[in-house]
Amino acid sequence: MSNFDSSKGYQPKPFLDIFNLNLPEEVTYENSDAVIVPFGYEGTVTFGHGTDKGPAGLIEASWQVETFDDELLDDVTNHVKIWTTPQPEMPKEPEQACAVLKDVVSGLIENKKLPVVIGGEHSISYGFMQALNDKYQDISVLVFDSHLDLGDQWSERDFTHAAWLKYSLDLPNVKKASLVGIRNFNKLEYAYWQNNPERVRVFLSKNRKNWSIDEIVESLGENVFLSFDIDAFDASMIPATGTPEPGGPMWDEILPIIKAVAKKKNIIGLDLVELAPIKGLTAPDFMAAKLLMKMILYKFKAKELK
Repeated sequence: MSNFDSSKGYQPKPFLDIFNLNLPEEVTYENSDAVIVPFGYEGTVTFGHGTDKGPAGLIEASWQVETFDDELLDDVTNHVKIWTTPQPEMPKEPEQACAVLKDVVSGLIENKKLPVVIGGEHSISYGFMQALNDKYQDISVLVFDSHLDLGDQWSERDFTHAAWLKYSLDLPNVKKASLVGIRNFNKLEYAYWQNNPERVRVFLSKNRKNWSIDEIVESLGENVFLSFDIDAFDASMIPATGTPEPGGPMWDEILPIIKAVAKKKNIIGLDLVELAPIKGLTAPDFMAAKLLMKMILYKFKAKELK
């Protein structure tokens, strides 16, 4: 049974259902390494809907994910303490939602926690970026996505889920962005990319056989915000998203990149957005949950993995 009540917001059991695991030490907010924030805001999407249910779908699927990792050869929860918060109340406007999330993330940074946000639509990443901008210098953004998100030509709004990165690049401490898996963009976004070659690096999905992981890693500065739009994956793997795009990368093409970045850079926050669960189709939710577990594992343990 789902715990999601759209009138009250999502009040989850923990990610990975840690209270039912035999952990060597009880996890509390105070001793946690990473804090997961469900943030199912949806207010600007123009095609497929349902990202407001993304946190519920992902977290509930995570209860079935095996925490014994094939690379770590131990339970992830024995090495990383993960806490899950209730979902804040969702405002109606995207700018207000970003303000709420900025405050939440700022508090986590002050408490020396890794902020991990589950969306929701991609506009919320701007609120995350605002918090990071206040706390860090020389920030790079690593985005896995099928879209550039550098300008919205399909709605009457300027700030939407399709423009969050353009706004983020206007923040003074956000220096550059590297985008992986891109295969759909409009003329406005293309012009932004071409006019800002030193700040925007794009690794097109059609060229993925020739991607250099070292080149992707080297395109980033020391402090990295990792933002993962689930539609970065090929639509055959993730139909449960607002704009499933064909021609995308697969699981084994994505994970080595994240691992390499985590080994060499300082990941200061991460989010996973745009999951829109489909009733009766649990595979995308499960895959998103396992991806999030791997992202958190790599942040804390990539240097110890082969």
